[in-house]
Amino acid sequence: MRKYAYLALCTALAFVLAGCGSGEKYELRETGIARMDAGNYPAAVSFFDQALEKSDGMVGSFEIDVLQYRAEAEYRMNDYAAAAATYDTLCQVAEEEEKTEYLSRCCAMFIMAGNLDEAKKRYQALYPLQREDGDTMELLLALGAALRADGKPSEAAELYQQAVDDGVKNGELYNQLALNELEFGEYDQALGFIEKGLAAGDGAREKLLYNKAVAYERKLDFAGALAAFETYAQEFGASEEVEREIAFLRTRAD
Repeated sequence: MRKYAYLALCTALAFVLAGCGSGEKYELRETGIARMDAGNYPAAVSFFDQALEKSDGMVGSFEIDVLQYRAEAEYRMNDYAAAAATYDTLCQVAEEEEKTEYLSRCCAMFIMAGNLDEAKKRYQALYPLQREDGDTMELLLALGAALRADGKPSEAAELYQQAVDDGVKNGELYNQLALNELEFGEYDQALGFIEKGLAAGDGAREKLLYNKAVAYERKLDFAGALAAFETYAQEFGASEEVEREIAFLRTRAD
């Protein structure tokens, strides 16, 4: 009887200890949240890591919740590479219907971290899943702009063209394609993309009209450039730069 009583006591004690450990991880998470709300993001990340260590490698709703908080804290402290790594982990452990959101955030963090190769991989994984989504389009434009700034306009153009080939109609997308063509000296191609962008009828009209004038001027079609700048000035007002361009082009367009 004493033997069985001892075993029962050990079992009960094990459950109590397990309960204490389980409760501790929740306390650590709450402390991390409090530190994050107070703006102490490094401390918040530390507490979130401690909470995860109490999980002994198990991944459930609690761990996913803590990882989400950790990624947010890392983002707020401008550690975009760390946030990308955390979202990458979430992509691997989350339910299928939640993976696209984490994939999107992971791509955004890699862009902000300047790791464009990894950002491109995440975008290419995301694109087939939600190509028509507005967030995906924003990622495409951000990634393309980052690639162009990094001296890789051809890579940006490939991503833009993929979306266009799949039937995506977006004025800013066509504007970015036009900017690429302007860099390559392909002015007629740029004008073609600009006209498609204007036909899309969204909020990129101001940029498109300005770049239309630039394209005409670079191909030495001064009459076309003057007409485009005058249209731009009528619709959006004339800055000093635009006024100078119009004055100059009037001397050349005659």
